[in-house]
Amino acid sequence: MIIEKATIKDIDEIINLYAERMQWFKDNNIKQWSKYLTNHPKEQFIKVIEAGNYYILKIDNEIVAGFEVSNDSHFWNDNSPNAYYLYKVVSKVGYKNIGSEIFKNAKNITIENGKKYLRTECLASNEKLNDIYDKNGFKYIKEGQDYYHYILREWESYE
Repeated sequence: MIIEKATIKDIDEIINLYAERMQWFKDNNIKQWSKYLTNHPKEQFIKVIEAGNYYILKIDNEIVAGFEVSNDSHFWNDNSPNAYYLYKVVSKVGYKNIGSEIFKNAKNITIENGKKYLRTECLASNEKLNDIYDKNGFKYIKEGQDYYHYILREWESYE
């Protein structure tokens, strides 16, 4: 598995990852991401890619995962100079346990850039995802409410 920064030529394959995952959620009666690509249109992904903040994981030259690591604090609303924020995490349907690879790589990016924290948020009602974050060292920080009930989580580098 290799990690690299996404380029604009990857955009259609990246968008397709999200579309496939959205359909998988629907097929499995998981109430999440029903409007993901409406709320995060292609133009938003292009901006993140052009800023150099979107990463892809590949197996045999196929994109199997993607994620954003940036300084934009969104729900955290603090723009900490010591933190990166993890967003748009997706894995290709049919590939198991890619999440731990995503988190490992996002943590490495955080450390390599001299940041102490990697922060994220997720839907409070998604117990499975919250469990995955727990197992990958993202500690519960607090809950909030915007257009949905969310939990803020944080991983701390001890380097």
